[in-house]
Amino acid sequence: MRSLSGAARGPWEREFNAIRGAVRKGVLLVKRQRRMTSDYLGSLAVRNWDKIPGGYVTTIDPAALSEVLRIYHDFCDVASDGSFDRYSRIFRQVFYVAKFNAEVVGYSVYYIKPSITLDGLRKYAVLYSMAVDAKHRRQGIGKQLLTTSIREMQINGINEIVLYVSKKNIPALSLYAKFGFAVIGELPDICEEGESCYEMRVGLPAALA
Repeated sequence: MRSLSGAARGPWEREFNAIRGAVRKGVLLVKRQRRMTSDYLGSLAVRNWDKIPGGYVTTIDPAALSEVLRIYHDFCDVASDGSFDRYSRIFRQVFYVAKFNAEVVGYSVYYIKPSITLDGLRKYAVLYSMAVDAKHRRQGIGKQLLTTSIREMQINGINEIVLYVSKKNIPALSLYAKFGFAVIGELPDICEEGESCYEMRVGLPAALA
């Protein structure tokens, strides 16, 4: 009886696993479609983006992407999921690079998320990734990347900036706190699998005309 019961369970288990796999694929597809829709709507917010001229922080150009990825991989062991390439195209105006003598020494990349609230349309910027080349750290580059990008967010009507940072990254936590970011929660597996991260936010006052 046991062997028959086990044999009878086999087809049901295979069918169940097939259904479960199809459901997972469907969920991932829905999430991807939602993300693509959100990215498209966010990209509309940067089409007429006002830039701050001067300084060594500027927007990315195609030739700089490989250097950005090099810095990213030196800083993070997690493989890139292709977002850098996509954001360099659809969110180019908020993909910042710091250059010394034409060399990329740091970057910060954001994406924009519009949201309908009871108070009307609000625009959030999410800091997807930021890093400074190991040879150029402790030179104020991260501070300048944040200064330029936050100021541009403010003058372009962004209401709030959100970021996620590892609880272990004390220098980054200290830097973000200096710019007014506050911890509002803790999330697992965001920065890296098995690692807890803080969610931090800062509200931006409207820029003076």
